[in-house]
Amino acid sequence: MSGKLRRTSLADMPELPHDLQARLRDMGIPTVEILAGSLPEEIASKTDMPLNRAQDLVRSAKQTIGIGGFKTHAELEKEIKPRLGTGIDCIDDYLGGGFESGSVIELRGPQWAGKTLMCSHLAVMAQFMETNDGSIPKVVWYDAHGTYRQRRIKEIAFRMRRDPERTVQNIVLVEVLRKGVMEASLETMRRLLARSHVALVIIDSLSAALKYLETPSTLTGYVGHLSRLAQTTGVSFVITSRTPIGISRTAGQEYDRSGTLSSVVNYEFNLHVKGEGERGILMTDFPTVSDNKCKLYIGYGGFFGDRGSRNLEARRVQRYLRRNET
Repeated sequence: MSGKLRRTSLADMPELPHDLQARLRDMGIPTVEILAGSLPEEIASKTDMPLNRAQDLVRSAKQTIGIGGFKTHAELEKEIKPRLGTGIDCIDDYLGGGFESGSVIELRGPQWAGKTLMCSHLAVMAQFMETNDGSIPKVVWYDAHGTYRQRRIKEIAFRMRRDPERTVQNIVLVEVLRKGVMEASLETMRRLLARSHVALVIIDSLSAALKYLETPSTLTGYVGHLSRLAQTTGVSFVITSRTPIGISRTAGQEYDRSGTLSSVVNYEFNLHVKGEGERGILMTDFPTVSDNKCKLYIGYGGFFGDRGSRNLEARRVQRYLRRNET
């Protein structure tokens, strides 16, 4: 895998006849990466093919994009995954430059801890990632709380030396306001991931979105599907929650509360309020199972790692806001 986000056409799998490619596209599976992250059971039921044939297709798709199987150390070293930074030094230093693309990231904490603000940072920084055609990646934001703030995005974008207007235009906002939206969003999301270079999908928050799921058991399959899509497409998924969310470990199991999202996430960040304008964050990197703590300061332009940079940047961001709000 190169250091850029990419999409592979179904035509690159010669074993797929044209009519089957058309049927897969009709069901929202237009690329090899999406096919590799799909359930064989879903493919079999919607195309009337035998289950073992659908299983072979998914397995072949994974091989086409280099997922699964045995790899030498030299081959692994050549795989350069793009990094999704936060723009906050103490976090990015701990992460070695940022989150690996294709990760599932959980942001957890009480109300006002800064989960949505951290999402805003990631929504801006995702647009720095490279794509094969040089286009700016898009971000899909599912807002189940009504807490998305365009002004906050513009503040952070200006601070990071990006065009604020173009930055907000590259965010696709989906308001989650009724039952069925989350389930229906999977097919829409797959089409969008294939049609556009999407680098990041934000679900803010899963706690609030739970009430819009048709049945609680849907949660297991939904999160499991996100995890597979992350692995095969290189798109990162950010999920926020106030408390640990119960979920069965394996997609397809009956829903229970014996496990939590930690069973499927790659990174877990716990945020908490330390004082006015101050937040603490405990970061857990599950690939290395290590913890690290960091203190953050809130100001115009988002989170900062120290008061000095906050005060300096805040004045610059305030001047931008005054110029553009008069």
